[in-house]
Amino acid sequence: MGKQNCVPTMKDVAREAGVAIGTVSKVVNNLPVREQYRIRVERAIKKLDYQVNSYAQGMKSAKTYTAALLIPNTKEPYFASLACEINLALLHRKYRMLLCCTESDFSREQEYIKMVQQNKTGGIIVLTYNTGFAIGEEVRLVSIDCSLGTKFPCIASDNFAGGQLAAQKLADLGCKNVAFQGLVLP
Repeated sequence: MGKQNCVPTMKDVAREAGVAIGTVSKVVNNLPVREQYRIRVERAIKKLDYQVNSYAQGMKSAKTYTAALLIPNTKEPYFASLACEINLALLHRKYRMLLCCTESDFSREQEYIKMVQQNKTGGIIVLTYNTGFAIGEEVRLVSIDCSLGTKFPCIASDNFAGGQLAAQKLADLGCKNVAFQGLVLP
């Protein structure tokens, strides 16, 4: 019987480096250890191609370093661009993004909220116009463009003032016949 392909564990790294598992854990978590041990552990990690199990790490520390982004879809350029920029900002902070496309379906949004709460993500960023979410106060949530009440922060632009600024700029440029095309929401 041939040798099976096994994913190396912290125990394997410790054996390869000739150190205790606790030393490997300290190196992986950037805690202080003697330089000679750090070098041995880093060599073993590289040799074995050891990958940190971030899920297990998150369970132990109660931090998953994952944020969920709930948006209607990624077909629309605005939502795709927004998802890209949020992902880059999260990566910069060593977080991963869980992308949830809701198709503006309120029941699907609620299902995602429930799933995200069960998986203990670090937080939720949501772009929705559903103000009837069932969300516990312990959930870290930021809303985009629509206030979900006083317990959750909301990032929004002042569209009315923006329209006034645009109209004023057009008037300053001498435009006499200005047309407006917009979406009327119920």
